[in-house]
Amino acid sequence: MTELMRNWKTRLLIDGARQQDLYVGGFRLECTRYERCDTALIRVVTKNKTVLRDLVENRSGFDRPDVMLQVARGDEEWTTVFHGVLDALNKENGNALFVLECRDYMAFLLDTRLAASWSNQTALELVQEAVQRAGLTFRTDIVSGTTDAAAYCGQFWQLEHRRLSAVTQNRYQTAFDIAYSLSRDHGYEYHASGKTIHIHAPYAVGEGGTRLFSPGGVSVQSFRHDLGLARNVVVGVQSWDSRQRARSGIYFDGQNFSNEMPGDNAALYTFRAPGLRMDDIRRLAKGKYRRIVSHAYEVRLSACRDGSGAAPFHDCR
Repeated sequence: MTELMRNWKTRLLIDGARQQDLYVGGFRLECTRYERCDTALIRVVTKNKTVLRDLVENRSGFDRPDVMLQVARGDEEWTTVFHGVLDALNKENGNALFVLECRDYMAFLLDTRLAASWSNQTALELVQEAVQRAGLTFRTDIVSGTTDAAAYCGQFWQLEHRRLSAVTQNRYQTAFDIAYSLSRDHGYEYHASGKTIHIHAPYAVGEGGTRLFSPGGVSVQSFRHDLGLARNVVVGVQSWDSRQRARSGIYFDGQNFSNEMPGDNAALYTFRAPGLRMDDIRRLAKGKYRRIVSHAYEVRLSACRDGSGAAPFHDCR
């Protein structure tokens, strides 16, 4: 084990307090920006089993234990690397070993089923309502004075979501479906910061406070470069208005919009969306393009306590 790794230390806060007789033996985080929660598997050691029993007894739904995992190096301040809720408690081999299965607070969005209809509300208002119904706080950096953000905030939506939506495979079955789809298709991202869902423009490299570990404590486990997404990617969006018998379409290559079909050497991705105006079509094409090309590079990072490269405790894509 290197000297740098020996300096790392961890602590676990449950419901905002450090629990006596409960020690962190190791943990594994999985973090991604693609349509799911960040997860944590935290291995704990305790000789007093009543500590865990008291924490989980009669706790369910939105009243699950709040879990915060923090790390620090040497005498530096504690940095929170995971904040979420406890989903399950596992017993491992040995009388004192347990594993806490946790998800971040987007889990509440995934677990909240909505049966309602909305009209004369903006997309941003729909996202805010979905977040609040899941018992979470809503925050956004979108300012109505900017061109793209004003379009996101200014268009009105009417979505039908009845009790038969699960049977008919309606795309909006959960609060997560609504929040993720509307923000993603307009070129925005959102993440859970504790119990707050934050919607924002995609962060550039080094922005957003996403750096948790120093480069000296992190190694690259795997790297993937998709050559099919590296260049010549074009997104086409087609829309139509059945009442006026009008049809519209646009192609976007990451730089320019065009009405002409791209050449044979382009990787063309096409989508259909009824009833959209041209500014909506352009915005949707741009959002789809950003989401597709974001998969061109994937990297898996880890920081291992034993320095062997096995059992990474931080996994990020």
